[in-house]
Amino acid sequence: MLNRFVDKTGRKPSGWLGKRMYSNPRGHYKSFRLTLDKLQLKPDDIFLEIGCGGGVLLNMALETVKHAKAIDHSSDMVQIAIEKNQEAVSEGRVEIVQGNAESLPWGDNSFTCATAANVFFFIEKPMVVLKELYRVLKPGGRLVITSTEDSILPKLLFALWSYSMHLYKNSEMESMLMHARFQTVEVKNVERFIQLSYAEK
Repeated sequence: MLNRFVDKTGRKPSGWLGKRMYSNPRGHYKSFRLTLDKLQLKPDDIFLEIGCGGGVLLNMALETVKHAKAIDHSSDMVQIAIEKNQEAVSEGRVEIVQGNAESLPWGDNSFTCATAANVFFFIEKPMVVLKELYRVLKPGGRLVITSTEDSILPKLLFALWSYSMHLYKNSEMESMLMHARFQTVEVKNVERFIQLSYAEK
């Protein structure tokens, strides 16, 4: 029962509750803004988001970038992300697909920047996903991951979900990014409970 709740409300959102939560994920807006501030998007950037949820951060990015792609493993999230970004989809500026971040459906050196906002703690094979992100980024491409550091207070606050979440110390995130061959790696805590990781290919 708890597993189903975690899936529907976080790990793989679905149904009316998941759609309602992620069509306007108010609790995520702060990390979305931090992500965009760190990426410093430019119009000619080609933006990738993994775990795009309801497409709100993607929509914010499309205010600056001309072209973007996004992936989520929930068909319901893909549906509402397409609805949220319908104009850009119809113009051919954005592609939103259902799939797995462990095997991204795009070629090497396809993107100038990428992000995973509030999703990395649900990824079962983090090194596989980081290596995939490295693969699809162009040389010099920027990556921003917003998550939650492994500490006691977030675990207490997110008690219903925490047993299913994979949280990492800042030093662990830094080590994983470097092991995936990223450079200019910077991992720090910002605001309350937000772990922001930045790296470049």
